[in-house]
Amino acid sequence: MEPKIDKVLLIGVTGGTGGNVVKGFLEQGVTNLRAITRKIDLERPSLSKLNAAGVELVEANLDNEDSLKAAFAGISHVYCHATSADSAKPDPFEVERAKRVAQVAKNANIKHFVYNSAGGADRNSGISHIEQKHKVEQILKAAGLPTTLLRACLFMEEFWKKYTRPSILKGTFSFSIQPDKPLHLITTQDMGRIAAYVIKHPSKYIDREIELAGDVLTPKQMAEEFSKVQGIPVVHKEIPAWIFLLLLRKELFDLIQWYRTKGYQADVKRLREEEFPGLLTTFSEFLEQTNWANKELTYESL
Repeated sequence: MEPKIDKVLLIGVTGGTGGNVVKGFLEQGVTNLRAITRKIDLERPSLSKLNAAGVELVEANLDNEDSLKAAFAGISHVYCHATSADSAKPDPFEVERAKRVAQVAKNANIKHFVYNSAGGADRNSGISHIEQKHKVEQILKAAGLPTTLLRACLFMEEFWKKYTRPSILKGTFSFSIQPDKPLHLITTQDMGRIAAYVIKHPSKYIDREIELAGDVLTPKQMAEEFSKVQGIPVVHKEIPAWIFLLLLRKELFDLIQWYRTKGYQADVKRLREEEFPGLLTTFSEFLEQTNWANKELTYESL
């Protein structure tokens, strides 16, 4: 019999599309949730949505150990989406915050710590932000926490960003990956679904590391999916990676080169059919569910 799930602490879900992670938890019936935020401001849309969904908000700062201790009071399980903002360039504070969180979690006798890591973290990727996720993994393990590492592949929500979507809506999918190179994709809501499922089945998932994707498509196939939902032809245009060096975006250049030559390795077929049946979203389902073709919507609408 699986242990009773008391309150689950969510770290790093109040920015970007973190609210979608929470939707995934709620959908799986894990509703006793507490989320850390630096400041409780219900005028902030993301916090207002969490509050309306019944999530307890608690003020805490990942740079302040005392505030973290209070946030961990009465907590049995943790899902950590991030200890810094998402960026191609690693945040120097990410690792230090992870050390602090791990120590507080250990002292609080956390039963299960689920961490949203990055696909490729176990393969010496050489990509700075992926390598940093691997450092966080090692910190959690060294602390002796009962841990599950969910190594996320590319979030589908990235294509909603303002530097990506407008061009696609006009018919050009500009992407610096070969047209026939498979790309592994996952939604943030699925991260919440899977994290909740893993927390509900600790004996099966503690001490496991899982590279996670719900679909795998080439850029050419993705362009075909965009075409279907938009009702106009969308063509993939391969942008030379060296352009990012000219723009002084070396971290992004390195990441693109990694996608082009190595990339993610999630076993999507096994994940969909055996590990997490019914919990993973395909790319076409994502486009339909998010009402992709509605030009009035933005990344913030997610």
